[in-house]
Amino acid sequence: MSKSIVKKVRVWSKGQFTIPVEIREHLGIKEDSILNVIQIGNAFLVTPEQSFVKDLASSVQEKMADSNLSLQDLLCELRDGMRSSRFTGHN
Repeated sequence: MSKSIVKKVRVWSKGQFTIPVEIREHLGIKEDSILNVIQIGNAFLVTPEQSFVKDLASSVQEKMADSNLSLQDLLCELRDGMRSSRFTGHN
């Protein structure tokens, strides 16, 4: 089970508050991080944004490394796949 941290913070002008350093470090929140703010009844939940594109790129890189596939090889395979789908009518 993950560790719970409870801290009090003060809300400043424009609704700003500082996330305590212990929480930022634990969640990997750095300067310019994007956060999701979700209202749930009378409370709100703040979570680090999960980047779908970043996760997808990491997954593709990992598969390429496992398959010993270069970027050039991948691009050629994608082009070939697009050409063959045009002629067969498959999307």
